Amino acid sequence: MKRAVILLAAALAAFPLFAEPAPRVVASTSWTAAFARAAGATDIVTIAPLELKHPPEYELKPSDLQAVNGARFLVHSGYERFAKRLAETAGSAGLVVATVYTDNIPSTFKEEARKLALLFGTTPAYEAWAASFDASTEAMHARVAAAYPDKRVVAHKFLKTYAEWLGFEVVGTFGPGEPSPALLLELAGKKPALVIDNYHNASGASVAAATKAPVVTLINFPGKDGTRSIEEVFAHNERAFLEAARAAAERK
Repeated sequence: MKRAVILLAAALAAFPLFAEPAPRVVASTSWTAAFARAAGATDIVTIAPLELKHPPEYELKPSDLQAVNGARFLVHSGYERFAKRLAETAGSAGLVVATVYTDNIPSTFKEEARKLALLFGTTPAYEAWAASFDASTEAMHARVAAAYPDKRVVAHKFLKTYAEWLGFEVVGTFGPGEPSPALLLELAGKKPALVIDNYHNASGASVAAATKAPVVTLINFPGKDGTRSIEEVFAHNERAFLEAARAAAERK
């Protein structure tokens, strides 16, 4: 009997009957939600709809502000059109407000997610995620690098550092906004092997026409083609790179 009591006490210590529920996190966009998910959050409410092409331009509705009810944290990037009002509402409701620097370079993404994990109290979940993320992004890096022996590219300004992480030599940038004729002439003179455009504020079509280089269009925010997590964003972008490389090889 005594042994049974000891075993029951040990079981209760390991698996409490009344475990604290996972904290609810309000995320401004699918991108900040991806940071929160990587940090270990499991109960996430996203404000801007996933189907939007450029979520930061979302116009906040009064009903959206009800999302803060019952939440403990708000994660935003600060540049969303609705960020200030949302942060003010969250702060007055007692939520902890966190701002993340949105960039998909793995080292930066992990550092921002780690900060959230410390805030959420979910560090073990973050560490398990980070190990898996490292393995998948390193494999992606290797496959994309092998597909492009010529590393000279021109890239959308918001994707310059991402292209450099992948090993490309960024010889020129464009966007956001339509490039001027002078910039198109300059970029054509760089003779890039590839044009890297940004789906969320695309402006690379004229660059591709001027440079006669194939164009690959990448995403930052989850949402397009059913993407939800940062891993799915990376997989989507890898497919775009490899498909563009195959198409270019077939044209030769």
